[in-house]
Amino acid sequence: MSIVTVQLGQCGNQIGFEVFDALFSDSHCSQGFCSKKENEAYQASCKERFFSEEENGGINWQVRPPLSGLPPLGRASVGAEPHFNTSIANLVILRGKEAHSADLEGFKEPALYTSWLKPVDAFSVWRTQRAFRRYEKSAALVSNSQFLVKPLDTIVGRAWNMFASKAYIHQYTKFGVEEEDFLDSFTLLEQIVASYCNL
Repeated sequence: MSIVTVQLGQCGNQIGFEVFDALFSDSHCSQGFCSKKENEAYQASCKERFFSEEENGGINWQVRPPLSGLPPLGRASVGAEPHFNTSIANLVILRGKEAHSADLEGFKEPALYTSWLKPVDAFSVWRTQRAFRRYEKSAALVSNSQFLVKPLDTIVGRAWNMFASKAYIHQYTKFGVEEEDFLDSFTLLEQIVASYCNL
């Protein structure tokens, strides 16, 4: 894992040590970077998104594509029921027993992907018989999808509020970072959010 940080101004100097201390303690924690509860919730949501669980607690490799007719995430009205989000690309990594015989045709379902990219170009799979840790079967999904829209939009909104109230701006401007640099960054991030919403 590689981490690049940029610490600007006195605020950056003061919190820099705390950031690295937190990263170090998290990386040496047995449960990873998140709490056990967050990890379990994330694993459950990933598994339920594509796979079904067998009665004995194992993974059934059969893929469950989204129901047809559901609109993409970005076009849903606020307050509507959550539904399947559109992906640009997906990579599935299967490890363990029966990994090479798993049927992943469901991942080639066009409803999963944006209309300007063919599923055959958007989906990749890596397989190995070697088990991961003590698990007989394991599956990992790496997805470039609309899942990032909500957290990124929240971050941009908070940053705008801090910028509008001039919070810490003087710490940056005295080292050559102009207010226009902030505005350019906000514009770029808002364009990213809009582009993902319109997949």
